[in-house]
Amino acid sequence: MKRQKKTRKMKFPSFLKGAKDAVFERSVLILVLIVFLVTVVFLGKAFLYRSDYFRLKSVEAKSPFFDLKTAHAISSQILELYHGRNIFRINLKGIADSLQDAYPDAKEVVARIALPDRIAVTMKFRKPVAVVRDGKLYPVDEEGFVLPSMDIGSLKDLPVIDGVDIRYDERRGKKNTSGNLKLALELLRNIREVRPLTEYGLAGIDAKDGKNLSFLLKSGTKVIVGSENFKERLWLLEKTLKDPRLVLDRIEYIDVRFNDAVVGPK
Repeated sequence: MKRQKKTRKMKFPSFLKGAKDAVFERSVLILVLIVFLVTVVFLGKAFLYRSDYFRLKSVEAKSPFFDLKTAHAISSQILELYHGRNIFRINLKGIADSLQDAYPDAKEVVARIALPDRIAVTMKFRKPVAVVRDGKLYPVDEEGFVLPSMDIGSLKDLPVIDGVDIRYDERRGKKNTSGNLKLALELLRNIREVRPLTEYGLAGIDAKDGKNLSFLLKSGTKVIVGSENFKERLWLLEKTLKDPRLVLDRIEYIDVRFNDAVVGPK
């Protein structure tokens, strides 16, 4: 009868056993850490969303163009809708979009949380730089947005731009897509950058012909400037106006589209 051979258990080297224990300990530590973090997040979220400490109590509306009455009206309207609601559950984007619709001449509307129980609303409005004459007068900003809620009477010192059509759908805070208006506003910006020209005053810009823009000085003199190289042509104009022999009241037009200015007497 044959004897059965005894099987020997495989023994791991001591350094492998130590590594196995280290991996196990690290896994337990990571698991404990994950459970701890999940618990903290859960309790923190519960505190933020359920605590009375974060319920809306006041709204602050700010803008350089607001009077106290307008600011109070906006604050009261938002507070009436959301008073007592958890501030983290309030639709801030919805508030901003609603105000943008109510004030289409606003360039930027931001509603943000001001901890612990307040919402701050900041509004930046577009500033008119000229008025477009198309049947009526429409104030526009430097980007060509039509500003619907401006008082035309307060804009009498702004230059008038002729030759641009304002579509019906652009009359409520939308951007005018006319290439002629874009050129006219670019010309206006360049005129204001040439400081010596400001003393002559700008009455208006004629943008009917996009290839041959012209503008009118306060004296009534017409300046033909074309559609390009505004800066160089305006410096030529400034140089021409400095000529002591030039009597502006007797000048019908000055054409600066060429290397030398062409002066037309009345």
